[in-house]
Amino acid sequence: MIDLHVHTWRCRHAVGTVAEYVATAAERGIDTIALTDHLPLSPELVARDPEVARYAMPADELPEYVDEVIAARESARAMGGPEVLLGIEADVYPGNEEFVRALLSEHPFDVVLGSVHFVDGWAFDDPDRREGYASWDVRALWERYFGDLVSAARSGLADVIGHADLVKKFGYVPEGDLMPLFREVADAFAQAGVAVEVNTAGLRKPCAELYPSAPFLVALNRAGVPVTIGSDAHAPVEVGSAYEEARDALRDAGYRSLVVFRSRQAEEVPL
Repeated sequence: MIDLHVHTWRCRHAVGTVAEYVATAAERGIDTIALTDHLPLSPELVARDPEVARYAMPADELPEYVDEVIAARESARAMGGPEVLLGIEADVYPGNEEFVRALLSEHPFDVVLGSVHFVDGWAFDDPDRREGYASWDVRALWERYFGDLVSAARSGLADVIGHADLVKKFGYVPEGDLMPLFREVADAFAQAGVAVEVNTAGLRKPCAELYPSAPFLVALNRAGVPVTIGSDAHAPVEVGSAYEEARDALRDAGYRSLVVFRSRQAEEVPL
């Protein structure tokens, strides 16, 4: 079992320490866990909207986080525990690429998740900001979101695209056939050389389904996009959550293997 997406208290909207996550992974038979707290947000974004500071760790804590995960890796290895990977989740949106690139270059990450949580500075997945959906035509929002996500993939900053259809979180889904959009995005991901995670947190949200959806997963498989699995845990109790459901969805979509990243290099493992 693997879980390549978990968050600790450092991201300011989760609970639990690195040690607690690693201990829970050991208890649940998880072979590999990646700690992936949120990369600090750009000073420009925080200056424009100070409230977003609660979405990520402060910049001065990033070196402490890196050291803590590396220490946990060595401790787990010595005790025969799970493999611990140093990961990070980076918000990659148009105009933010160089800020992200500079921070990533400073640390020896194993895996970088690239995500889009903001559209024009609006944190669309924040339950306290749902009123923003009233300003959008749903299809136009989806097209904008996926356009930004493709740009994130093409930036070369991310190894894995996180919760690829996060825009559906609160159940705002366009009417009509979405497969043309999914195929277009899947082809772009394949060309960019990124993987996509099957993120089980969607099952715990109003949309009540995995990220990405079953049809999107089929499109990704047909395009040859590799996949991995993450719980997006925000508490130790969520580590490895719904792993079986993710595995079954991947098999149904035609997948037979996953990828794990070490030192930013993908290694294929059987599903």
